[in-house]
Amino acid sequence: MAKLYIQKTGGTAVACNIYNTAAEAGDKALRVGNGYVALKPITDANATAGRVSVGGVTYAIATKHESGGGASVPYTEKSWTDAGNYSFSVPDGITRLRVALCGGGAGKGAFSAGNTGGDTRAFDLFATGGEGGSAFTYGNGGTPNGYASEGNKVTAGFALSFDKANGDYGKGSNYGGSGGYDSQYVNVTAGQSYAITVGGAGAGGTGGFVLIAYGGDI
Repeated sequence: MAKLYIQKTGGTAVACNIYNTAAEAGDKALRVGNGYVALKPITDANATAGRVSVGGVTYAIATKHESGGGASVPYTEKSWTDAGNYSFSVPDGITRLRVALCGGGAGKGAFSAGNTGGDTRAFDLFATGGEGGSAFTYGNGGTPNGYASEGNKVTAGFALSFDKANGDYGKGSNYGGSGGYDSQYVNVTAGQSYAITVGGAGAGGTGGFVLIAYGGDI
């Protein structure tokens, strides 16, 4: 990760994380070149000597953005990969999650279309299942970012990852599209319970997933 160095006169230079997007930097961020640094109250534990005024309020440039309770909440990942309905209660001190999800892949088709994959939902994000296709009409991928069928072969799926990479989840079977895939940061409320649905696969495809991370330097 790139760094911005802040040095108080006569002091030691302090490294600050430069994030790729404003969302990664937290609720308030300052653009620096092609990235963003986090802005925090001047009393924050990660505040540096750098100061920025926003709307008449003075903020400190921070060494990093931390989720809610900060370093007291360790970085944690949790996933759901079996089709079905679940719930997740947000731990104390957490106000933001990183979420990736994938819909179920479509089933195998032939002279008639295979079954469409199941939809996956979590934290107001939505990845639809792949569309069943046939030898006459190839199935489309789920939304967003799904892969359309390329014919009588398995359609690529996604890795259990926050980055869009090929893997074994959400694959479409012959003539069927893959599930959709999305990865975003979302704001949540500590202590609140959220519903999660993982989409299943059509016959011959593979099911979807939900992957979350929180704490640490999220």
